[in-house]
Amino acid sequence: MKYKGTLAFDGTDYVGWQTQHNGRSIEEKVVEVFSQIYDRPIKIYGASRTDAGVHAEGYVFHYEAESILIPSNVLSGFNRLAPLAIRLLTLEDVNDNFSARFSTSKKTYRYQIHQGNSSPFDHRYYHYVYRKLNIERMQEVLDAFVGHHDFRNFTIKEEDTFDFQRTIYSLELKVEDEAIFITFVGNGFMTHMIRMLVGTILAYEKGKTTIEFIEEKLASKERKPIPFKVEAKGLILERIDYE
Repeated sequence: MKYKGTLAFDGTDYVGWQTQHNGRSIEEKVVEVFSQIYDRPIKIYGASRTDAGVHAEGYVFHYEAESILIPSNVLSGFNRLAPLAIRLLTLEDVNDNFSARFSTSKKTYRYQIHQGNSSPFDHRYYHYVYRKLNIERMQEVLDAFVGHHDFRNFTIKEEDTFDFQRTIYSLELKVEDEAIFITFVGNGFMTHMIRMLVGTILAYEKGKTTIEFIEEKLASKERKPIPFKVEAKGLILERIDYE
């Protein structure tokens, strides 16, 4: 049987989703718990990588297991055994054609900014700026990124150097009290891409770059990534939609 799971996790103390040699990963802990539940090695296939420190409200993975275990029992067992920073939200059986990575239709990410004094309860999930931002000026640059573009200068991705094209379906900014939420919906995002886009938006707000410069970077075939990037802790994967 093939199963699809949805996770929420606090990525603060992890090196990202993918198993690596330089620290604890979310994938490593998920594999460990499922292998304990099924009493044999379980291979997990995630929807994508995430940067170290990035969080998720709806990360998707799949795996295969020949077992009579009921998904609801596996879910409750997982949450008893897993670290509190990793929670399994849903688990369901799917058809053999489903792939957590290749069946996606769009992904939604949210970047969180706080313009004020830090809170001991929020500091793990917000990028802090200790001044009032010019929201109208930030809004001016959002449309430049919407649509189908070559984002080679807005990522540190090295592999597949001829495939830097992505589509951003929508890009919205919302303000709630001192918090600013920037939501990206697209068909996929590359390494550090959203962090570099947000960094560019903040650089524009501060007068460090122009829309003309941004448009030149989107049109250029020369690889010279922009120098603006925000920290990982403000980035949250909201959801992944499937065909």
